[in-house]
Amino acid sequence: MKKLLAIPLIFAACAFAVGLGGYYEIQTRLAEDGTWQLFEPSHRFELRLNASPWQNTEVFAKFFAELSRTQDNDAERQFHEYTLLEGHLKYRWPKHFEVLAFAKENRYWFSQGLFEVVTADRLSGDTQALRMDFWGLGPVSGLAYYNDWSGASGGEDALVGRINAPLWGDRIRVGATAARKDWGETTSDYNAVLGGDIGFALGRIVPPLRPLGNIDITAQIATSRVPAEPEDPEDIIWAMEMRQLKLKDFELQARYHDYGADFRSYLSNQFDYDQSFNEKGYYLRGVYFFPMKAINLSGSYSRTTAPQNRLQRVSESNPERDYHEAYGEVYIEWVNNIKSKAYYKYYRGWDPTYESDREYPTLFGEISLENSLAKVRAQVRAKDIGTPYQVIATGAEINVNLSNNLKLYARAVNAEERYESRQTAFVQLRYERFQPAEVFLEFGNPGDSDNDLTNDDDFVNEAASHGVNKQIKLFVKVYF
Repeated sequence: MKKLLAIPLIFAACAFAVGLGGYYEIQTRLAEDGTWQLFEPSHRFELRLNASPWQNTEVFAKFFAELSRTQDNDAERQFHEYTLLEGHLKYRWPKHFEVLAFAKENRYWFSQGLFEVVTADRLSGDTQALRMDFWGLGPVSGLAYYNDWSGASGGEDALVGRINAPLWGDRIRVGATAARKDWGETTSDYNAVLGGDIGFALGRIVPPLRPLGNIDITAQIATSRVPAEPEDPEDIIWAMEMRQLKLKDFELQARYHDYGADFRSYLSNQFDYDQSFNEKGYYLRGVYFFPMKAINLSGSYSRTTAPQNRLQRVSESNPERDYHEAYGEVYIEWVNNIKSKAYYKYYRGWDPTYESDREYPTLFGEISLENSLAKVRAQVRAKDIGTPYQVIATGAEINVNLSNNLKLYARAVNAEERYESRQTAFVQLRYERFQPAEVFLEFGNPGDSDNDLTNDDDFVNEAASHGVNKQIKLFVKVYF
């Protein structure tokens, strides 16, 4: 399928191109060891082709090339790459459906309700797929797609389908999801999932309840099939949730779930890698909105029960363990566009390192200021307070318009553990005077602390070890 899709993408985008765009980038850097690659820069080129050969059709292809005389400062390792980055062919009939054939694009997401039996990221990457969305068939809408991993050994592929049917002005919602992943060479090498969900807005159905809000109630159930499952499988998962129950300025949400020990979905992170199966639990959340004030108070509590080893059922040698989490937050918007947020999170659960229940409290505070010239944000986070894993992190971020053409962005985080401290920093200076070109000067690694400063556990973690990446990059990016 890879060749069958890539060839028409290239041909159609080139033959019927009415839109052409992309960028060329040249980059050089001063590495941490003092090596300056001024005369051996890296070159990157991206070309985007758009076409509409016929009415209601669309063709798109994105190509990428990169050439570097040295890779990782090693003159013996030259790097070059030429690839089709992504592309698609699309036909849309405005009244009822859209068909999309695509390669290397992430077009797999769809709304699934209370739990996720298909995770879009599990299907994306070096893959090819065919997707159809449909609507306007009475109250029914939905989608179906076929995904193919051509590069995978054994020839893996997947089929996914979803149907939605909102009824009575969206007061009642009915839906169903089916998914299947095949691999290997035998007919038994597959995992299949089938589920259904129903929701209704009780406050809109029963007039006397309207003052209490929509009172939206949703229930969802699913079952799965995996090879060599037990003789009497516990492969049913279900959940129920109530939200938008309002008592004046207070809003309440509640949820309960029960996930069977043998349920698996190999297209889902939740029910595969994250091992959310073989558990039951509940979740409560309340939010209080202060009248006439930009102040919100929220709090939540959850409890989950699961065996010590989730891959096995409960037994005398595999007892159940309880996991508790409490969370409280206050969010305030002050005058002059100043905002602040603080939260406290308490977690208690089984820690296999100590073979006992352990407590892990976290305290967080943030304040930010934004105007037409700059945005400044500062954070402090004390993670796993009072434990051997304790980390106290402080971070700051600033985004400044130094002039009409000169922009400064910088962020830094310090993580202090019990026996050491680590720092990371990233600074970017961008000059936009020569449009459509941009000149960037950067210090540090942009991948550090990029997930909300001190909330980035890749860096703010007792097990982390990396610090400031002492390199300077200079590059010019020209758009066309």
